[in-house]
Amino acid sequence: MVSQRTVGRQASPPPAEDGDVRHRDAHRTGDHPLADEHAVLMQEVRHRERAVRAALGAGRWPDREIGALVSYLRYEVLDQAANEERLLFPLTSEGLAGKQVHGLVEDHVRLRDLTDHLVAADAPRDLGALVELLDDVEELLDRHMRTEQALLATTTTDGVEAHRRPFRCHLWFPLTEGPELDLDVLPPEYAHRAALERFSRLRPGECLRVRSGRELGTLWSALACGRPGEFGWAYLREGPDQWRAEVTRRVPG
Repeated sequence: MVSQRTVGRQASPPPAEDGDVRHRDAHRTGDHPLADEHAVLMQEVRHRERAVRAALGAGRWPDREIGALVSYLRYEVLDQAANEERLLFPLTSEGLAGKQVHGLVEDHVRLRDLTDHLVAADAPRDLGALVELLDDVEELLDRHMRTEQALLATTTTDGVEAHRRPFRCHLWFPLTEGPELDLDVLPPEYAHRAALERFSRLRPGECLRVRSGRELGTLWSALACGRPGEFGWAYLREGPDQWRAEVTRRVPG
């Protein structure tokens, strides 16, 4: 059954807001509180949800947009959830055995279920169900993050990044999306780590173009040594001021 809120959103998907900051020119250093991390995650989820709704409003089934939302939920939001359970929840007075903490873990399970339902959404039969799923994801995340921050406030305001080793930044994901990866927009000390993470998200047979103002040989060596035989690498340009390569995840033989 499609609710009234769903009908309204389906008929008129919200446009992108001018106030959305895409964080292209700043990188965290691991010293930001949990509320800031949550704000980044919610902003990115809402950005992708609006893209799904906009496609529906234009009369098109949003395969590509759903894929982008699912990828973000899996690789950023659910990764954050797993690390919260591992790094932050044990800091509470009752640890993982606490009733309130258990409720937060149940929210994480529910979010995984909703993500799986998004993957299974099929056009055009599930159009109404898809919009309900978008509503449910946003409402769950908003409520969950507020509850989580309130529960952890008496113990720590630190975010996951302050405790995670090796360091990993939430702002890397939107900088590495798309068919081409520009290493020069990433902090030099973290560019290879972010690139290797992006390569790991490629599906078998999928290609990604990489460009940089620096030589790419050390990146290819790290990829080839870390995941031997799994990826193909072809140079498209080799200097002197710009290097380009195409990386392909091989289909298992």
